[in-house]
Amino acid sequence: MASGRGFEKYWFCYGIKCYYFVMDRKTWSGCKQTCQISSLSLLKIDNEDELKFLKLLVPSDSYWIGLSYDNKKKDWAWINNGPSKLALNTMKYNIRDGGCMLLSKTRLDNDNCDKSFICICGKRLDKFPH
Repeated sequence: MASGRGFEKYWFCYGIKCYYFVMDRKTWSGCKQTCQISSLSLLKIDNEDELKFLKLLVPSDSYWIGLSYDNKKKDWAWINNGPSKLALNTMKYNIRDGGCMLLSKTRLDNDNCDKSFICICGKRLDKFPH
């Protein structure tokens, strides 16, 4: 799906979720903003099954997702503080390595939020407006 804003996007749906890949490298906050412009949010992964599915799906690269370190809570938090059944061993993600989370073919990893990566936005079909 081409966009008039000068960057390439492609999307697909699986189950009740749609995934939008914005093929333009941006910082984590740049990705957050890009998703919001399209009435989406950075991807929140709901459970282990979805994580396994996405790892199979993504090409060999790293992608910003909607998980970042919340300094107030002193813990990792999903965008919009949404709940997730994904059991993260957050102890292994040292905040000194970066406060934003990436998805790659092999794992979740954290990096400096100011680095540029491809964005994955998401939308649940049950949340689409009528």
